[in-house]
Amino acid sequence: MNVDLRYLGKSGVLGAAQSLLVRFSPNLARPKTFFDAELKDAIRFREAMSALHDVVVGDLKFRKKDKTAYQAWKKAEEEREAEIKAQLFDQAKRAELARLAKEPIPPNLDSDFRKMHRLYWDARVKWANELARNDPELFRHLVPCDPVVTVAPDVVFFECFSKDESSYGCLSVDRDSFVGSQEAGLGTTNVDYSIALYEHFQTLRSYRKTRLSVDPAGFDVKVEGMADYREEKIDLPPSWLRGFGQIQASTCLPSRRVDLPVEVVYAILAHLKRHREKSGPRSIRFVLTPGKAPKIILDPWGIEILSRGPVYDGGLEIGGSGAGGKLGPYRSAPAMGREITEEVKIWGRRRLFALARVLPLTERVEVRLLGSGLPSIWIAHMGDMRLVLALSGWTTNDWTSGSGLDLLAGAHDPDARTILQADRFLQNEQRATLPAIAAATGASEESLVPALHTLAKRGQLIYDHADRVYRYRQVMPAVLSEALIGPEHPELVEGRAMARGNAVTIDRDELLSDGRRAVVGKAKGTSCEAIFDEDLAIKKAKCSCSYFYKSGLRAGPCRHLLALKMVLSSRALPQPPKPEPAPEPPKASKWSSGESFPIPRVILDDIRRVANRKNTTVSRVLEEAWDVAMPRIQAERSWTTALALADATLARSLTTRSPADAVEERLALPPDVLAEVKRVADRFRAERASVLCLAWLLGRKSL
Repeated sequence: MNVDLRYLGKSGVLGAAQSLLVRFSPNLARPKTFFDAELKDAIRFREAMSALHDVVVGDLKFRKKDKTAYQAWKKAEEEREAEIKAQLFDQAKRAELARLAKEPIPPNLDSDFRKMHRLYWDARVKWANELARNDPELFRHLVPCDPVVTVAPDVVFFECFSKDESSYGCLSVDRDSFVGSQEAGLGTTNVDYSIALYEHFQTLRSYRKTRLSVDPAGFDVKVEGMADYREEKIDLPPSWLRGFGQIQASTCLPSRRVDLPVEVVYAILAHLKRHREKSGPRSIRFVLTPGKAPKIILDPWGIEILSRGPVYDGGLEIGGSGAGGKLGPYRSAPAMGREITEEVKIWGRRRLFALARVLPLTERVEVRLLGSGLPSIWIAHMGDMRLVLALSGWTTNDWTSGSGLDLLAGAHDPDARTILQADRFLQNEQRATLPAIAAATGASEESLVPALHTLAKRGQLIYDHADRVYRYRQVMPAVLSEALIGPEHPELVEGRAMARGNAVTIDRDELLSDGRRAVVGKAKGTSCEAIFDEDLAIKKAKCSCSYFYKSGLRAGPCRHLLALKMVLSSRALPQPPKPEPAPEPPKASKWSSGESFPIPRVILDDIRRVANRKNTTVSRVLEEAWDVAMPRIQAERSWTTALALADATLARSLTTRSPADAVEERLALPPDVLAEVKRVADRFRAERASVLCLAWLLGRKSL
């Protein structure tokens, strides 16, 4: 897509000791948009804009180097060295030894080396900065498109997209954060941006008045022919356009909301700053239990960070939450009376360093999790300003290849009439909640969600998590149609065709005791099965197709699972199974539990041999092993490191949640031992039987 950029002058910071003017030059090729007002908090604005700069220039993609020329040079060097090495090595060695024997080592050799080394690096950094300032073409490779600024009735927000298409930043400034009179022309435009402007931002201070101006001067005069007027035509790649649309669409999808204190984010960044992982996994794990504070685990170290802030309330939330804190129609209520723990993993965590500058000014951090391997949205609340950092699932898996976003929203086919009505309403109102859009258009909220998702993907709107409203915003002068961003994902197209063509048969549809739904069926002859939650979000799944075999659910569900989900959306819920009366537990001794534990056969045989040799029971032998091994197990920080203490061959059977080839063995253990085993198992998130087996592997030599 060719984008016209026409600027009169350059953006910059102007002024003297008493006051400064932050002047942005808007794109004259777009509708007239302007703003002029004095900032209340210049420092907060400076740090937030600097964080946006880190997002813009961020590029953590791995690029494989072309080593053809290097290999040719290496081969030539090896041949040359082989020819001269035999002739000169002995001669040079004798000459050097003779010289060193006569001359003492200079006393200032180390200081001279450091001095010369510093001169070299200072010159190199200076050259790099000069090149970035004076070569617009090179800088254009760093910033594919200038940042977008939108002047709305209640906020002014700046948006940018990273070079590697994996990070999105948005700084939202409330209009109440400006003092005095405000001149504004509502709309969206690009603003001129350069590294020099970033350096000017660093001069903002709290003791100087600072005005923010999106200058409208160029719209009112004839600018062609002026010395500081310039035109540029940027050919934006489809991947960049598709990515910018995808991030807007992701904000309209169901997400889990996690509120974190600032110190938790500090702890994450501090550990990542001091440590460099040498092996996988390189993920951040969110362990979420309704009614409890979230727990964050940094892999591969197993570092646990427990939040001291608000508890996780559970459920999925879309942009339709009702007012007054009530649950909207697209927010599933937390599971009351039962404790369901979820684990969500995200990757590409080093991109979070873009938040480092704003953390001292941040009151709290809100995280929106779409699912494991899917995008995450981090919102730093800074009073009357908010910085939104949206990250794709992986650094190398950008929004364009993250087709799972389309697949997650593909359960319903958006109606063209509903899309047009919602677009017109938002153009007039500029901002509205989901119930307000539904009331104005006459469409149901269920049909509005896919329609708004489509508009967001086309770059026509953005969802504001802070105010929980949809805002009209055209990211480009033209709508991002399929001709520009590409067609729908083929899995979504085929899945929709299967659902419409009655090619799906359901063999089992059962409501589980925890409220989830287990479904087994076939889609066009392909067997598939899945477990859905109350919002029909896929929690676990299995399919025999090649698409699922290659990527599982990381790239979104396959066509067969999508077809299964679409058919279920129009099918009534099954009746919950009637609870069967619990059998009476067998009688046990007054000091024992009499519970059954699944123990791997090879470990159980070993325990029985020792019990026969000592003429005692299996329970008594395990109790003695627990007394010996418990201090060693409790001293470890994770289940992985605890398993490393035992024999690798035997411990391998304990790595899975359900031990392989297990035999049920009824054990009569004292209540205090059972309590200790449960406490250790809960800490490591392991099975109690696995903890007992590990104690046996560690304590067997002492028995």
